[in-house]
Amino acid sequence: MDTSDKWISFDENGICNHCTDFLENRISSATFEENDKSNLIKMFENIKKSRRANQKYDVLIGVSGGVDSSMTVLLAQRAGLKILAVHMDNCWDTPIAIRNINKLIRLKNVDYKCEVLDWISFKKCQKAFIESGLPDIELPTDIAILKVLNKYAIKYRIKKILCGGNLSNEGILPASWMYNPRDSKFSEAVIKKAKVSLEDFKKFKFGFREEFNQRIINQVKTLYPLNQFNYDKQIAKKILENELDFETYAGKHCESTYTRFCQLIYQPKRNKIDYRRPHLSTDICLKRISRDQAINVLKIPPWENFDFEADMKFVSIKLGYKKDELKKIIQKPNKWYVDYPNRRKILCFLYDIYRFLTFTKKATNF
Repeated sequence: MDTSDKWISFDENGICNHCTDFLENRISSATFEENDKSNLIKMFENIKKSRRANQKYDVLIGVSGGVDSSMTVLLAQRAGLKILAVHMDNCWDTPIAIRNINKLIRLKNVDYKCEVLDWISFKKCQKAFIESGLPDIELPTDIAILKVLNKYAIKYRIKKILCGGNLSNEGILPASWMYNPRDSKFSEAVIKKAKVSLEDFKKFKFGFREEFNQRIINQVKTLYPLNQFNYDKQIAKKILENELDFETYAGKHCESTYTRFCQLIYQPKRNKIDYRRPHLSTDICLKRISRDQAINVLKIPPWENFDFEADMKFVSIKLGYKKDELKKIIQKPNKWYVDYPNRRKILCFLYDIYRFLTFTKKATNF
């Protein structure tokens, strides 16, 4: 990690606070004995035991066409769970992602729903975040995912959402780079500053009130199966390729053209953020790679293997920017979420109370 994280700190040995936290508090949740899937089996068995009469689905799983969510579906399907796979289409899917999803939903006991966002409204909100100077221009997508998953969980009375997020690959991620999608005060401040109507944002808004209804009123829980065993993404890729003819893509989360633009062009160029750093830091902590090997990887710019100009042109045209307008925006000074009104303190306090009452470990930065 480096000082692109606004609040990073290093000890006398040059080890950053993120790696220290991962090694001291999180690594036990990311490492298991080889081939030990007892926790995963237990999780799935508990889900089956809690089946209610006339229950159509055991779990809901959000799918993107990427490795982690696809592996989550495959594991749940192998365990005999009845699955509703849900895809939130924000109009940025790559052809590979679409093909992967189509292969995944052919599995037995997997039904599928796709929610396509209102592109005109969503585009306005994406542009508001790009022009805000914030590094987390994917926040509108993160909010919409929560909204869509919650909608279908309630509609089909599903009490368990399985998430592909995992500490094995995402155990280190600086809080300054991203912010809580449930803080509507923050999101609305960004939207208002861009002079975008809040009516456009409300179409996919999912704030703390909605989360309270989801967790407390409707009792919907989110579980992380990939944290229950020694998950290795490279092995998962091979399994998916062999069993589903899964197609891999270059770069993490590059099943979305917009995410590729965000992580490989926008953030490195504007915010000096390289998403490979936290992922490689996790690999170093788990002894998958040496520090010297990681440094050699970082010597190559993140956009090296992509057609930079083609991606910039595609994103610019799709969002409605004039020629070179997006490049000029990227060259402007960057900002952080603390530069906008937010409810971080009160939300963190409420989350701590919830975790205390439910004996839940902290799994995110919030």
